[in-house]
Amino acid sequence: MGKVTSLTSKGQVTIPKAIRDELGLKPYDKIAFTIENGHARLHKAYPSLEEVAGSLPACDAPMHEWPRIIQDVRARAFAEKFR
Repeated sequence: MGKVTSLTSKGQVTIPKAIRDELGLKPYDKIAFTIENGHARLHKAYPSLEEVAGSLPACDAPMHEWPRIIQDVRARAFAEKFR
């Protein structure tokens, strides 16, 4: 059996530190639960688009130029690996 913890009267559980560390969980991270064959599994949930919208700086380039810009950035990153 793995780590053991208790369920509070409010339905809350403290995830042991070793498990939080292994999953890379930090305060306020979203956690997803699934049930498989009577066993609960949890994993770090990735944020939705709505949650991350506005977190990146605005791009002043017209949208039709984005593919070229992305290609240039990726090419530079790839070239850096071989310097």
